[in-house]
Amino acid sequence: MKLKNDPTFLGPKLKIERANHHINDLNSSLIAFLKTDFYKLHINMDLAGQNVLTLDAKALPNDIPLILGDAIHNLRSALDIMACDIVSHAGGVPSKYTYFPVRDTRQELVATINGGEIKIVGQDICDLIVNVVKPYKGGNDPLWSLHQLDIMDKHRLLIPTVSITQIAGVCAHDDNYNTFTNMTLGVDAGGRLQAISTSACMHITNYGYPSFGVFFPKGSALEGQSLIPTLHQLSQIVSGVIQAIEKELLARG
Repeated sequence: MKLKNDPTFLGPKLKIERANHHINDLNSSLIAFLKTDFYKLHINMDLAGQNVLTLDAKALPNDIPLILGDAIHNLRSALDIMACDIVSHAGGVPSKYTYFPVRDTRQELVATINGGEIKIVGQDICDLIVNVVKPYKGGNDPLWSLHQLDIMDKHRLLIPTVSITQIAGVCAHDDNYNTFTNMTLGVDAGGRLQAISTSACMHITNYGYPSFGVFFPKGSALEGQSLIPTLHQLSQIVSGVIQAIEKELLARG
């Protein structure tokens, strides 16, 4: 069934619109959470004499991974619905096996297209998918990652990682009578403060004001990537794919 006054690819575009709504909701929820007193900071010296930051944080609200999963699924679904649309446009009858192919290699992608329902759409569209869109690892990594995230979300929640990126306004002194005032400290991936160098025991008098980053979960295809900017990028990429195929279809007249 088509929507009233259905233009080309209305369904996929609505899915992208819904994904963007989820991304905005996710951003708002994260901002609200990061403004709370959800954390405590501790700075201790390790065996190598380096000052290591420890963050004790409350868990993210339960709706965060749910909203993230919805955003990912809507973007992936936009591509699958588009695949059904172009099969219909070519006179075929989409089935439950009709989908937009994303594979690990270019060879696998070509084989999937040649052996699948999407082949009916014509060589020009198939070539566009293989040679321009390149939905395979090493060809279009964001699209491949989107596909992997959608699969992952079917089996477990996508729980983002919250990490400190820097701390401003830190004041401290050490047992050698060195004083450190109003420092801005970077934090590396191991939680080590990047601007304090002292062999003596450190005493923090002001823990300052941390800045937080929110990243894709560990073990995911986009592990360590900044969450909201990357989601916006994925949305733009999916939109670009749909626009490119729409343009090719319109060029046929």
